[in-house]
Amino acid sequence: MTPWLRRNGHRIFHPLAGADAATLASVLRRGGGVGPLHLHRVATAAGAAAVRAPLDLLERRRVERLAGQGRAEGPPPLFILGHWRSGTTHLLNLLAQDPRFAAPDPLTVGLPWGFLGLSSFWRSRLEEWLPPDRIIDAMPVDPTSPQEDELALALMQPLSYYHGIFFPKHLHRAFRRGVLFEGCGPEAVQLWRRRIEHYLTKMQICCGGRRLLIKNPAHTPKLAELLALRPDAVFVHIHRNPYEVFSSTCRMMLTLLRELSLQSYDPRAVDGLVLDLYPAMMARFDRDRALLPPGRLVEIRYDRFVANPLKTLAEVYKELKLGPFAPVQSNMERYLTEVRGYRRARHDLEDPARRTVRRQWAFAFDRWGY
Repeated sequence: MTPWLRRNGHRIFHPLAGADAATLASVLRRGGGVGPLHLHRVATAAGAAAVRAPLDLLERRRVERLAGQGRAEGPPPLFILGHWRSGTTHLLNLLAQDPRFAAPDPLTVGLPWGFLGLSSFWRSRLEEWLPPDRIIDAMPVDPTSPQEDELALALMQPLSYYHGIFFPKHLHRAFRRGVLFEGCGPEAVQLWRRRIEHYLTKMQICCGGRRLLIKNPAHTPKLAELLALRPDAVFVHIHRNPYEVFSSTCRMMLTLLRELSLQSYDPRAVDGLVLDLYPAMMARFDRDRALLPPGRLVEIRYDRFVANPLKTLAEVYKELKLGPFAPVQSNMERYLTEVRGYRRARHDLEDPARRTVRRQWAFAFDRWGY
């Protein structure tokens, strides 16, 4: 595999190549057309869905059988919540150093319908196509790198903000539907519930008795849904300086649009999308957190976490009763040493954008003292 192919594989095999035929047809129908330069990516996705269909059906039946045998049981899952670019990935990567936890890996999210049945031969062939780093921030990626589950859900049903990235003519609508379920009928939400239940069940079967570690910013306003799925789940919510969150999120969105969109798009739409979404997400989060008994949710600040990660994590372990922290501290110290040379991007924000963020995200400044 040449370095160019590894870095640009998504230009041939779009993420939608992991979708089932029904999901692919649904998002194409809603998407508003595909640009002529991207038709080959959709054709590849359609072909992949057709080839995988019988194998994926067999895997679904296998999952049902194994779940019926009690193979999908495990400790309460740990969900990492927080707005995009608030430090959720750094938190995930550190917690994933604990061998008692199990997070999705790149193939688990890229092939959500068929990852259990992958032979070692096909797994190694597919892993050759993994990029060397994340396109949004150049963080290294390898076959074991922990991932968030949103892409997997985007490939299993039509409610996901990723569909707004793929088809940005409906950017705002897709984000509001996928993140907030805004304007969604009960059938669509019920399908989302069935698909995430199926995915979590498969993950638990895959990882045995380890605790699932699920990170997803889009889950932040879905506390009630997650509790309905896993009533004993525990949660960590991380927040960050709003100016940095806004600047970094806009940059991330523009990068994803450049690399993954299947249509032309207006980059000016991103600022308004990000500004409007965060208050709505936190309003849902605050409404639903009242459902949680004490000891099930911990909130941390990104700046304090980065300044003293081990102390912060020790407190998280204690408050959520995740087990002893001392046995895994050396693993986390080793990881911190490995990433010490990683240079975080600067997120300077000038007026008038700075004033706009201060006004529209006043809740975050006031609530957390930024």
